[in-house]
Amino acid sequence: MWMKDVFGTDKPIIGVLHMHALPTDPKWDPKTGIQGVLEAARADLRAYQDGGIDGVLFCNEFSIPYTSNVGTVTVASMARIIGELKSEIRVPIGVTVAADAMKGFDLAAAVEADFLRGGLHGAHAGVYGASSVDPGAVERHRYAVGCGNVKTMTAVIPEGTRQIAERSIEEVVKTLTFNLNPDTLLIYSNRPGSSIDTSLVERVKAVTDTPVFASNGVKVETVKDILKVCDGAVVATGIKYDGKFFNPVDPQRVKDLMKNAREARGNI
Repeated sequence: MWMKDVFGTDKPIIGVLHMHALPTDPKWDPKTGIQGVLEAARADLRAYQDGGIDGVLFCNEFSIPYTSNVGTVTVASMARIIGELKSEIRVPIGVTVAADAMKGFDLAAAVEADFLRGGLHGAHAGVYGASSVDPGAVERHRYAVGCGNVKTMTAVIPEGTRQIAERSIEEVVKTLTFNLNPDTLLIYSNRPGSSIDTSLVERVKAVTDTPVFASNGVKVETVKDILKVCDGAVVATGIKYDGKFFNPVDPQRVKDLMKNAREARGNI
């Protein structure tokens, strides 16, 4: 599997660095400005790296509510933040531009990201209404901007959505991997912060050799059980102070989670 080449370990743990709201975002703070976003990102990066995280995923998570046509200022601001932190980064990095995969590849090209998480396929409905991704257009854009070697992570079913054309998860996985061949499949739970259904992971792994990651519900107390069935995990809210979405990353929680992850990897 590709993870050892990129992260130096099997079953890596990737920490999501939630950038604070950016210009034009509803939660943007003009008083602290871009410098405030930068300093918050620097503190979270330090907490992740000092805690022994395997990789960091930069995301405009605080841009909620998201738009499918992300403005140039968002991508430019994210590139500025990551660029300023480049000299401090000691682990592989990935990017997400929520919820615009094409802009994500633009950002990946600019900051030389190792991997990208994004919505690369499917038609779904949820709180943001109906959404449809043109995977052919996204994949062509990926190669046009020079990101053919950037590893890709995509959800089988995006968090908080239902397929517009209901199909079994096995069928979704088979057609997704045949057409797009993503490097990683992400399994989400029904709501943010809740644990994934490990039986879904087992069903997915029964029909594909593509690595399968848990993409939410990863916490200090759950990571061992998750790594028994998953090929890796993405963690965010579960290692923040008090386990709350808008709080900073808690360095001690990162250390405790990675200690459990290393023990789990050693036992598998």
